[in-house]
Amino acid sequence: MNDLSAAWLLHSRPYKERSVIAELLVEDYGRLAMVVRGVRQAKSRTAPLLQPFTRVLLSWRGRGELKTLSSIELSRSVRLTGQPLYCGFYVNELIMRAVLPGQPMDGLSELYERVIERLHNESSIEPVLRWFELELLELTGYLPDLEHDTKTGQAVQPDARYRLVPEQGLIRLNEDMPLKADCFSGAALQAMSARTFTQSQWLPSFKRFTRLALQPLIGEKPLRSRELFTRLTHG
Repeated sequence: MNDLSAAWLLHSRPYKERSVIAELLVEDYGRLAMVVRGVRQAKSRTAPLLQPFTRVLLSWRGRGELKTLSSIELSRSVRLTGQPLYCGFYVNELIMRAVLPGQPMDGLSELYERVIERLHNESSIEPVLRWFELELLELTGYLPDLEHDTKTGQAVQPDARYRLVPEQGLIRLNEDMPLKADCFSGAALQAMSARTFTQSQWLPSFKRFTRLALQPLIGEKPLRSRELFTRLTHG
């Protein structure tokens, strides 16, 4: 691989004595794993570049699933601190769980760059995360139709209630049926479809919805970044 490609670091782990295996989101290639040699030794020129939320231009060699980094240079860096930093780690882990290695996905790199920029620039974090989760669900094909009842095909009504059946869709509830954690108002569903998160009273519903919808995609294993953030904010 001789041409330089834009990439963002998602995760890294030690490899042998002085190297790491870096999981990278590479434009046009998806998620790739690369051996980065010598990055853990003193005075490494690569180490300052191989940081979270830093856009780099790189090339690699190798035909197998595990590549070897050939060259790397800085494109730009986004500095996240405080709550946005931990939300950025959550975004990285979610992509690691949702996207298979070597699976190109149109729009994923653009989505990643945009969510990192929004975490950096916007003061209200929760709407940014809900927007990102819905966009990721749509890119991966796991977002249910938010505008129609999956059984009848009828349009979602704002004053009705619907149950989310993961990997199937929305089913309208009878008025006398009890509401559970997988039930949502039609108005909240319409807001999510329009990516409108200005109604603060619906934020808990948005969060419940995305967690339920993401489960078939990422599995039931708890996200470490979510647990860390919970400990920091409530401990």
